[in-house]
Amino acid sequence: MKTRLNTSEGIVPFLLILLISMTTLGAGLTVAAKPAIACSCAMSDTDRSIAYADRIFAGTVVERREVSSGLRGYTSTADPVYYVFEVDQAWKGEVYETTTLYSALGSESCGMQFAQGEKYLIFAQQGDGMATTTSCSGNEAYQGTTDPAVIKKLGEPVELHAGASPGTPNGDWGESELQQSYGGPAPYLHCCS
Repeated sequence: MKTRLNTSEGIVPFLLILLISMTTLGAGLTVAAKPAIACSCAMSDTDRSIAYADRIFAGTVVERREVSSGLRGYTSTADPVYYVFEVDQAWKGEVYETTTLYSALGSESCGMQFAQGEKYLIFAQQGDGMATTTSCSGNEAYQGTTDPAVIKKLGEPVELHAGASPGTPNGDWGESELQQSYGGPAPYLHCCS
């Protein structure tokens, strides 16, 4: 005698198990998604910023220049942005009356954005050919917002070097001008190490 398989009894439990599995898997994928974080700063206080910096100075941004990485039509958040500062006072390192430094274009690459005409307290390191700074370095606006205790921690000011810092481009700041200033391609940042 042949036993007839009732397909409704086999398919319903199978479809139910499949539906539960797919729902669970789908929910697991959406719950497991986490936001990407490109820049995360390890330094959290002034003492670490002071220890980490090769140069510390206060100055006003007098010029800002962006230079693309050389890929036609493409811009990266890691492309360098150059800032020229007229320096008022320095506390650490070889700082010139006119100092140029660079940072990354975007905050995703730990880039620090400075507004032209504004004064800042800068914590910088020696980069590829010139000083560099990041959003992790401890920089801050200087006029009216810097805690006097921060300035006291810096100690006595050091003497400024006359003229412009090495690597400060002249002329139109074209890519070839920057390559001549640094002896190679425009420098890139190694963020937050």
